[in-house]
Amino acid sequence: MTTVITLRELDGTAAEDVRSVVLACSPGTLRRRFFLPGRPDPADVLGRYRRYLLAGPPDGVALAAIDGRTTVGLLNLVAGEARVAELGIMVADPWQRQGIATGLAGWLRASGRWAGWTVRAVTQVDNAAARALLRRQGFRVRHGPQHGEYEYELTMPGPEVA
Repeated sequence: MTTVITLRELDGTAAEDVRSVVLACSPGTLRRRFFLPGRPDPADVLGRYRRYLLAGPPDGVALAAIDGRTTVGLLNLVAGEARVAELGIMVADPWQRQGIATGLAGWLRASGRWAGWTVRAVTQVDNAAARALLRRQGFRVRHGPQHGEYEYELTMPGPEVA
């Protein structure tokens, strides 16, 4: 049976969607995504990062990857300084390595909404999957490795035309 993933933009009322993704992540996934020590508690992650995880227009976007009724992945793009935004992608452990992060990242480019913006992402040195994803999407190393991290950057092109 083939899994069909749909993408949906979340608004500030979609806390349950975010909660389901965070709860389906292992401590290792949460540690890598949020740069936290030890075994992060999902409740602490939700409390600390809720505003970021639910960022919506005009300050960003929260995009959910959904399998049926279950939210399995999340892309967050949060505007910071003028026309610069920070990117974060997280996929719940049971759904990793199925192209979900690639689909989420591809939406960012295909939407055309962020054309001309500089998008930055930070990964830990040992997160080979995240580093490979960013390189495939056209991101280039801006800094690193410094303090065990790489910082990537991409100026977003206009929407792809088929």
